[in-house]
Amino acid sequence: MKFDIALVSLNRDRAFAKYKASATYTFAVSHGRVKTYAEVVLTDRALEIIEQKGKDAKAAARRALERLLVTGWDPVESPIFLQIPYREAEYFSKFGDFLEKFPAKLE
Repeated sequence: MKFDIALVSLNRDRAFAKYKASATYTFAVSHGRVKTYAEVVLTDRALEIIEQKGKDAKAAARRALERLLVTGWDPVESPIFLQIPYREAEYFSKFGDFLEKFPAKLE
């Protein structure tokens, strides 16, 4: 299924439950007339490592969301709240993409 993804907002230094998020990206995910929203969170260390290596954190957040949608996740059935782990952020900072299996699970 093909989804259109558009950045709606970026919020830095917002706390979510047990995570102190350095950046929270909210994306609108739509398929035809159906639209929902997804949150992608980069915690302190993850955001830091991506930006230190000169990579775009927004691109990392979007790519992580795309990877999840390709696995067959239906954002209309279940809301998406995805936290990018430090290990995956480190991989993205080196290679500009995630491992093929990412995301392995939702946090």
